Formats: sequence, structure tokens, C-alpha cells
Amino acid sequence: MVTRIKSVTVGKLGRIAGQRAPKSGTDSAAATSSAVRSDDVVFSADARAIGRADEVVAQAPDVRMELVGPIREALMAGRYQVSSLDVADKILRQVLMDRKKAL
Repeated sequence: MVTRIKSVTVGKLGRIAGQRAPKSGTDSAAATSSAVRSDDVVFSADARAIGRADEVVAQAPDVRMELVGPIREALMAGRYQVSSLDVADKILRQVLMDRKKAL
């Protein structure tokens, strides 16, 4: 797959690149014909694969309902219980890890 960029005329892009607009009417035709360029861009196989991966990720849902659904149902039914000791343990572990990273 080859992606091509064709026929870019000098406008805002030319001003950004430092090219000046022609001052007189006779210079504008010559400037326009010299300003029209054709550049080719070829992406590597790795770049194309990354592009496809980005598209797949963009189309994926933000929430995986197959995992969230059962927990949501258990919460609504009052069957989901969390041990307070487990919560305290996780908090303390996180605090200790954060301190270790800060050292």
C-alpha cells in the first residue's frame, strides 16, 4: 500500500515553510507552477501494521461488558461482598509501593 500526497500549492503551508507570495500578476503564474509539487510518501510494513492496530483499538469498546456485567448484577442483587481486610491490604501495599518508587 502506497499513500501519495500530490499537488500541494503554496498557501498557508508555503508561508509556514518560509516561502513568500508573489507580488505582481506576472510572477504569480510562474510562482504557482513552481510551487506545485508532487511528493511521494511510502509507509513501511511496520507503520501499516501500527496503523491497522490503531484502527482496531479505536473501534474497540471502552468497557468490556462481559466482565463488568456479572459484577454489576451481583452488586445490584447484594451478592457482591468485599473483605475489608482485603481492601486495607491493597491500600497499604499501594502506599508502600509508592514510597518505594519515590526513593
